[in-house]
Amino acid sequence: MSTSKTSQPTHALYGQPVQGSRPAGAQVGSKMAPPGAPYLGRQRCVANGDTCEGPQAKGTNYCIGHLRSSNKGNDVT
Repeated sequence: MSTSKTSQPTHALYGQPVQGSRPAGAQVGSKMAPPGAPYLGRQRCVANGDTCEGPQAKGTNYCIGHLRSSNKGNDVT
């Protein structure tokens, strides 16, 4: 393997490589980190079999488009 005289291993620039580490939840005696904010739940429309990705209108489970459609009497499930 040929390398130039000025080449350096990657860890010389970015620090030593991390080996043998596991996520905190998998390590014995580890604790979950405290939450940064309260969980607000999923804030997306539930129409079309929960495939619509529109943001929920306040106080409903539907986006504004599906909410208007359901108010007209259309099926939005």
